[in-house]
Amino acid sequence: MSVIKEITDNQMPSFTEWFNEINYQDTEKFRLEDNTKRDRLEILYQIAGLPYDRPERLMVRDIMDNTPTFQDVVQRKGNLPCAMRLVPTKPELPKLRQRGLTLNEYLSGWFRELKINPDDYKAEVVPHSDKTLYSLIFIITKNNLFGEAYAGPLWDISTGLHEKNSIPFTFSSGMLKMEKVDEAMKQIIAEAINLLQIDGVDKREMLSQQINAEFDDANRLIGYFEFVVWPNQTGFLVDYNRLIPNLFSEINFNHIKNDDLSGLCASPGQTAGKIKIVMDPAKTPFENGEILVCPMTMIDYLPLMRKAAGIITEQGNILSHAAIISRELKKPCLVGVKNAMKLLKDEQEVELDAGAGIVRVIEN
Repeated sequence: MSVIKEITDNQMPSFTEWFNEINYQDTEKFRLEDNTKRDRLEILYQIAGLPYDRPERLMVRDIMDNTPTFQDVVQRKGNLPCAMRLVPTKPELPKLRQRGLTLNEYLSGWFRELKINPDDYKAEVVPHSDKTLYSLIFIITKNNLFGEAYAGPLWDISTGLHEKNSIPFTFSSGMLKMEKVDEAMKQIIAEAINLLQIDGVDKREMLSQQINAEFDDANRLIGYFEFVVWPNQTGFLVDYNRLIPNLFSEINFNHIKNDDLSGLCASPGQTAGKIKIVMDPAKTPFENGEILVCPMTMIDYLPLMRKAAGIITEQGNILSHAAIISRELKKPCLVGVKNAMKLLKDEQEVELDAGAGIVRVIEN
């Protein structure tokens, strides 16, 4: 069974690590928002009954001292697959997490190797399944509701590393619009949207007071959300972030066209330049103003992303971490351009119109 090493894997870190690498001015705000997400989800659960991947909570000191609280968790959850998440109590410390093994396996391996002060971390033992039927990432703002649905693990669409397409969707005036009509997916999306409609003035006021929650005109909670469905279970939330919607002053869900060189707009804009195909960013010379073409932008592509006039990827989706970073870098970015690395050639002159979702080869 594979382990997703989200913190120790430098190739695909979390939002906060991406923001830190680009020196984003609000990195510390995002770090705090991420570290406290399950505190907010617990309040949503307590006040509004919203289901989420509710963890067992304890202090790392409990583990080190083998307290009754820790012994109880091990007795009940020790042999079950889980994610183990160590959340720092000091803002300058990194979050540490792994998933895919059992709690007992973490305790006998990964956890024992950590060099941390046990008084500086809280521990969360989060439910985990290797079989995810559906995953959604979506954003609710004051005026818009948009997202992406995927028949598979959430990890695929949060990283953009997936072979099959995610399905973009928008919701307005009570109507769901999506690129591909999938009745099962439509039902899941409707379930997730309805879940976030908080009926009752008292509940909304309590949420506003306790977690600074905001709501749209339909009384839906405003925020960035991740939602999954496991086999034989109803869907539940795994993330609620109040800051990410502020990054989306506009969104363009132009659907992939039938043209060979078309994709989804991850970051709007128009540019032109010479193609540079990159498989290994550490070994490929890259000049300022070239158009980066690659399978998917990971953290080691960041120096090239800074230099690039535009970005084209074969994989990816609009709300993946890397796509959102391309928006913050203000680089036109087109994702999901199938066979881009075969259809385009080094030194080829192209025009990239990310807003329209197309790449045009400039004929000499």
